[in-house]
Amino acid sequence: MPRDFKNFSKDHKKVVEENKNIIQENQDKASEYQNILDRYKNMDNNELMSNLFSEASKLKREGKLDSNQLNNLKSTISPFLNSEQQEMLNSLINTINEQK
Repeated sequence: MPRDFKNFSKDHKKVVEENKNIIQENQDKASEYQNILDRYKNMDNNELMSNLFSEASKLKREGKLDSNQLNNLKSTISPFLNSEQQEMLNSLINTINEQK
C-alpha cells in the first residue's frame, strides 16, 4: 500500500510542533526549578528549616497540605535515604504534622 506523503508531512509537522511545545515546557520548568534552587542555596540549616516550617504552615492553612500527603511523601522518599536521613525526614514530618 503506497504511503500518502501529504498526510505524512502534515503528521510530521504536527509532531515537530508538539515536541517544540514539550521542550519549551521542560525548559520553563527547569528554569523555575533553578530559580528555587538559587533562592535556597545560600541559606544555612536554620534558615532552611524556618522557611520549610513557614511554608508548610501556610500550605496547611490554605488546605493544600495534610498528613496523608506528608506520609505519602515519606513513603516515596524513604527508600532512597540512609537511616540518618530517614530519621531526619520522620522528625520533620512529625513537626509539620504537629503544626497548626
